[in-house]
Amino acid sequence: MTKDKREKSCLHITATVVKNTRLCSEHYSLTLKNDILANTTKPGQFVNLRIDGRDDLLLRRPFSVAMTRPAQSLFEIVYRVVGQGTRTMTGLSRGKKVDLIGPLGTGFHLPEESTNCLLVGGGVGVAPLWGLAAQLSKKKNRIVALLGFRSSDKVFGEDIFRKLRVETIVTTDDGSYGLKGFVSDHLGKVLNRPIDHAYVCGPNPMLKTILPMIRKAGIKGEVSLEERMGCGYGVCLSCVANIIEDGVVEKKRICTEGPVFDLEHVVLSDEP
Repeated sequence: MTKDKREKSCLHITATVVKNTRLCSEHYSLTLKNDILANTTKPGQFVNLRIDGRDDLLLRRPFSVAMTRPAQSLFEIVYRVVGQGTRTMTGLSRGKKVDLIGPLGTGFHLPEESTNCLLVGGGVGVAPLWGLAAQLSKKKNRIVALLGFRSSDKVFGEDIFRKLRVETIVTTDDGSYGLKGFVSDHLGKVLNRPIDHAYVCGPNPMLKTILPMIRKAGIKGEVSLEERMGCGYGVCLSCVANIIEDGVVEKKRICTEGPVFDLEHVVLSDEP
């Protein structure tokens, strides 16, 4: 992305909190109102959010946009409470203003023609697939979603996919809900179906296991990478990924060249 294009897409915006809802034991959904972000954000892009009222929390927090509702000027992010910043976010109430930069990064690409699509998500990586599923559904694609969680109290978002008439398979590590085991334990059976394109988002341990499986099956696709980000727009160089281009491994900034990459080009350390 050129400097001019990057600066044009990085908009400093104030959004208004409409709703802040607990989804499960760890995750919350934050619905915000801003016409620009609701109408310009593509599935897979993210925003960088400032934690107001906390001078000790200097860095913004990156969050994928889970869903947009342009007609209502609404967009939604899902966050997991893991530290002081996200814990502070649980106190955001209706009417409060939120300081954001976005939309940032590259999003998912939709198939040009109706096809068979596979969505694979793990944990908070499930949320960015909501908006993608909505767009794919509008284009009459046939979709199956395979979602992985640690346990039943951490399951969220299954209803979103089902409302979009997506065939949805849920797994939990301990078997307390859905199928028992990791996503990788059940992916092989799904890959035996007619699948033309795969979209993946989740933690690195999951990606290291399932990306080789998808490649071996000869399925094209894209993957959204997760990484800690300092600035969110390519200046600090703190979030880099190894990407193969023309047979050469190059360092790419996840926040600008990503977070979505061709899954055939991503190099993850210690892949099986």
